[in-house]
Amino acid sequence: MRRNIILFLMLAFSCVVVSCYDDKGSYDYTEVNEIVIDELGDGYSMIFKKDTLKIKPKLLFSLDSLTPDRYEYEWKAVPGVASDLSSEVIGTERELKYFMELYPGSYALYLKVRDKQTGLLWMNYTSLVVRTEVARGFLLIGDDEDGFVNVDMIAMPGDTIVLKNLLSNNGLPPMRGAKSIMYTSAYTASMDPYVKLWVATEDRSYYVNTTTFEGDPLNTFERMVYSSFEMPEQLNPVHMIAKNRAGNMSTNRMVVCDNGYVFMVSLYSGEYYPNPMNRASKSQDVLFKAYPYIFSAPGYVYGAVLYDTDDNRFLRFGTFDTYSRELSDGTGDIFPWIQPEGRVLWYAENTMDTEGGSSNGNSFALMKDTETNQFHIYKFYAYSNAYKRAYYAVNSSLATGINDAKLFAFSSKRSMFLYAVGKTLYAYDYNKGYEKLYKMELDDEITMLKFDIQSNTTYNDLYIATYNSTTGGTLQKYVLGTDQNKFELTPDERCHWTDLVKVKDMDWRNSTK
Repeated sequence: MRRNIILFLMLAFSCVVVSCYDDKGSYDYTEVNEIVIDELGDGYSMIFKKDTLKIKPKLLFSLDSLTPDRYEYEWKAVPGVASDLSSEVIGTERELKYFMELYPGSYALYLKVRDKQTGLLWMNYTSLVVRTEVARGFLLIGDDEDGFVNVDMIAMPGDTIVLKNLLSNNGLPPMRGAKSIMYTSAYTASMDPYVKLWVATEDRSYYVNTTTFEGDPLNTFERMVYSSFEMPEQLNPVHMIAKNRAGNMSTNRMVVCDNGYVFMVSLYSGEYYPNPMNRASKSQDVLFKAYPYIFSAPGYVYGAVLYDTDDNRFLRFGTFDTYSRELSDGTGDIFPWIQPEGRVLWYAENTMDTEGGSSNGNSFALMKDTETNQFHIYKFYAYSNAYKRAYYAVNSSLATGINDAKLFAFSSKRSMFLYAVGKTLYAYDYNKGYEKLYKMELDDEITMLKFDIQSNTTYNDLYIATYNSTTGGTLQKYVLGTDQNKFELTPDERCHWTDLVKVKDMDWRNSTK
């Protein structure tokens, strides 16, 4: 009862206060000058330090559009979530004209218009992606006309352009004997610190800046290894499993060095490489020398197979292992994991061949009996385990020139591998009972053969590099015909480049930066 009385008195007091209030407010309203910002565009993709961004917005003023000094303008680029980039004001005029010096990345681009007379702020935005000229395309490593290692690039920022001598005056010592080039690609913004571009030569392997190609003699692999084993003074990567078939970064990185040391790391823990993987479960304190290539399924990295050149055997490891595991052979197996006396690994390649249900791609091992010069082809699936898929004996009397070949390439779509000797390109069809050898003469010495399994999903594009002292290096894309009864290589006239380095290797780069 008391609570009700108190409530009644409070309501009565409120009514008295309201009835006694003298309303002295003004009812003369001022109309707001509203601003509509339009026609900023649906989004822009610009090249870092090359393109100029120009935007002429459409502005609609509800009141005063004739007093230009009344308004202030601000164009502000704001990076996306989880980016380590900072926001920047890139213009203070109504129309934007900005030479693109924003660091490569994705941004929201805001136009803010402030009415200085009322203090009110009006805003709209569009999207902006800043890329480098080197964000997308084929990286080529080779020797220049003076015999020093350099890098050219078939860059595809929009129209295809050729960028030359990207290692010149980059801070690294002159190097000779180009071997390989390896771009590790990107995954998420949090993985950006682990994106690397490695150049491997007979002298040394270094990683360089992915945008400027600048290097430092301290950018070496051994500085990233933290092992309880005694390590060599130098560790030079020559092959790595760092991305999947589509060119996206794998979070499990596997590296093999020219001295046969193999390392693996999960990038979720940082790029700190622990003890080497080139040791077996039965003798974990003994390091074997691995063949300088890692077998793994290109479609999805989930384990790998190594070849022990000391004991001539294959071993495998999974993404959670800390050493390699022995593989055993069964009675009646189509080929052995442990090689007979005198048989060695001659060439290795991962492909997108899917025979036997290998949806992420089979690997090929070209084996050679050193005493008889007989060659053999092993096909297997280096995924979570190692699965044997097929065996083929190479007809030695048919496959002429193979003993002299240094360059090989296995097709993902045909029962065929190619090899080169000088100017001659050989194509050997190993289909059992239907073996054939085809030959094709080119104008110049062949320096590289490589099937493209990353920039598209046809897997029939073959890149052949040649060289002569007059025109320098040449790169030509061919399309391998799918008719199983003949050998056809059709040159793509749009994909022919000259005056390049003497190309030894190429890698696909597909990045947003």
